[in-house]
Amino acid sequence: MSDQREQDTKRRFQSGENYREGSGNLKAREGIFSYRRPQVDMPGMVIDRIGAEPKRILDVGCGSGRYLSRLREAFPGAEVIGVDLSPGMLDALPKPTVLADVCDLPFESGSADAVLAMHMLYHVPDLQTALDELERVLAPGGTLFTSTLASDDRPEYAALWRQATREALGAESEGPYRVVLDHFSQETAQAMLSERFASVRLHDLPGVIELPEPGPLVAAFRSTASFVDMEPGDFERVMAHIEADLERHFATEDLFRMTVHTGILECRDPRR
Repeated sequence: MSDQREQDTKRRFQSGENYREGSGNLKAREGIFSYRRPQVDMPGMVIDRIGAEPKRILDVGCGSGRYLSRLREAFPGAEVIGVDLSPGMLDALPKPTVLADVCDLPFESGSADAVLAMHMLYHVPDLQTALDELERVLAPGGTLFTSTLASDDRPEYAALWRQATREALGAESEGPYRVVLDHFSQETAQAMLSERFASVRLHDLPGVIELPEPGPLVAAFRSTASFVDMEPGDFERVMAHIEADLERHFATEDLFRMTVHTGILECRDPRR
């Protein structure tokens, strides 16, 4: 694919279009992680690290609310606010929620004991401004939690997409997840955050996804349609090749395995 097409894919990935109508696309991508081994409880890990009796917690880019409900249950005395740029996401979530851009958070400086930005910063074009804002609203002694993918996350997924685009369109495409690795991978994030925080602790979470049938993976691929710079007909041709490749795989194998590698970065003591 041309450099221009890859740039258009990056723009689409960062536009928020995929989330505008609600959480369906996100849940399709999250669905494959129910087959992850070992299972990890990322909301529980964050809760355990927040500490006792926070007064305010911000979940920025709260999406489908995976963390919100757990945080509210764990800290009933805290004000736990979900923040997202997509009205479609927030419509389905219990209040309090705030429609806002991470680059312009409508909260007082130093007002949040914990701030979450989980699997969302790779969607943000202006990372430095976003990090400025996340750091600004963090209270003294507070903690910023963020998460993203490591550079070796799910190479089997990427290879399947590249092969299908080559077969269907005559030219390989890296797909939207290349944006994650180029823009805010775990390695990039750790280096970037270490310039801002005296303490950056990585909770590293490697594992494997073992899928017993193709449906969840096909749904995950289909959920990325608005990310890629591709005509609908071309996207359907690519999907037809993915489905055929998976059908051939499952004709001889019981599982489709993908190595997965993500993690949580726990940031304390801003250098400001």
